[in-house]
Amino acid sequence: MKSLTKSNMEIILSKRLAFIEQLEKGLLDKEAFITLNYELVKSLGHITTTIKSLEEGVVKYHYFNAMAKMKMLEADQVVFQNERQYQTLQEEAFSLYVKKDRITLQMLELEGFNQIDAYYINMNSKTLEGQIYEIKFNSLEKVVLHSRDRKILYKLRMAGCFHEEQMASVVDTYINTRVY
Repeated sequence: MKSLTKSNMEIILSKRLAFIEQLEKGLLDKEAFITLNYELVKSLGHITTTIKSLEEGVVKYHYFNAMAKMKMLEADQVVFQNERQYQTLQEEAFSLYVKKDRITLQMLELEGFNQIDAYYINMNSKTLEGQIYEIKFNSLEKVVLHSRDRKILYKLRMAGCFHEEQMASVVDTYINTRVY
């Protein structure tokens, strides 16, 4: 896969759902899930942060999220051996998360903030508690996004689809399993 064609998007969306199903059945752990998703999208060339459809948004969100998570795993492997490389990998991951959030906002705008439920999620990490919120796209199969972005949070609140009550994540076990 060298580019994001309609055919490649369909393959990624299909494999994404298969990986989610394997994760839900306990056939994959979090690290294997991240690695498989990374392998799925890594050969895509340059990916822009603009989208024309929700499906394209899911694929691009998936791309930036998988790439960021892999950078975080790589950073964790060198944290005690090479502080400079650790910092560089973390910065690259955070940059990818920013791109993922751009995709998230565009998806919400395409959806007109309709059929969206968002809320802070329960976190095992006290540092992340009250920081990460979940965004469910009720019109799409298994599309649950996560963010810490304040602009997105503001827009969700203004659109009336952010619920102030903190809840368990739809993917609670996954989100609360530490790998890095």
